[in-house]
Amino acid sequence: MNLGMISNYVKAKWSKGLTEKKVDVTTKDIRLLSCFGNGDDITVCPALRPSERKMGKFFCGECGCGDKATTWLNGTEEEYTKLDHPYLSCPRKMPGFSDYETGKKSYEGDSRKIQIELTLGGEVLQNKKLVKPEMSEEEKTKLAKAEKEKQSEKASVGCPSCKIKAQVRDEIIEKLRREENIEPNFKDPTFNTRFQKLFSADPRVVQANKEIAEKKTNEDGGCSSCAAKKKLRDEITKEFENSGLSGEKLKNKINDEFAKRLREAQRKESS
Repeated sequence: MNLGMISNYVKAKWSKGLTEKKVDVTTKDIRLLSCFGNGDDITVCPALRPSERKMGKFFCGECGCGDKATTWLNGTEEEYTKLDHPYLSCPRKMPGFSDYETGKKSYEGDSRKIQIELTLGGEVLQNKKLVKPEMSEEEKTKLAKAEKEKQSEKASVGCPSCKIKAQVRDEIIEKLRREENIEPNFKDPTFNTRFQKLFSADPRVVQANKEIAEKKTNEDGGCSSCAAKKKLRDEITKEFENSGLSGEKLKNKINDEFAKRLREAQRKESS
């Protein structure tokens, strides 16, 4: 999945929101027509692929999102399919999608797109909210802030050991999303436990932690990020000296408090 595809995926997920809002039913019908045709003079999209994971489900073979429950194009009214996202891009820029372009502007000679446009008619095509739904200004602002926070988090990663751990972190998040359909949410105990188990067991993280520990032993603070994190952890450890906790319970308590304060500090830096 290239950077453009990742950006489109993030925009689609963001437009869904916490309330799982869906696109207008008419727009979804237009998307279904663009993807599946009408069984008559409009054929199915050449990019349409049958799912190998579940019979009867279909996904787009050109957008790069893969074959999984969150990217299937069809489903029941109760299910939230990919076509339900308010904002959604299409590699062929078909009607109903947020990056729609008319048959004259894209895919020159695409008779299938032109046939869909003729079927929809001029009145529908002139209604941009139906054929080309876009994110609201409020959603664009929130998305820009979220992307800024992510860039800020990446920018704070300095030394090679930190970079390796950040890379592993991103890989695990994508792995859980792709293979187990779990969206990243570190406040969710289920996600956090699953993530930490994979993260701490990764040999690259084990080696990186070893190198960071050696830097501390040699009184080398490493990068500014390492130094700040070391200082924060030392402060928390000192706070819990007389807590009455010991062993694994003390270690877990310190780790939880460290993660909490680190998230708070990153939010303040990006605001």
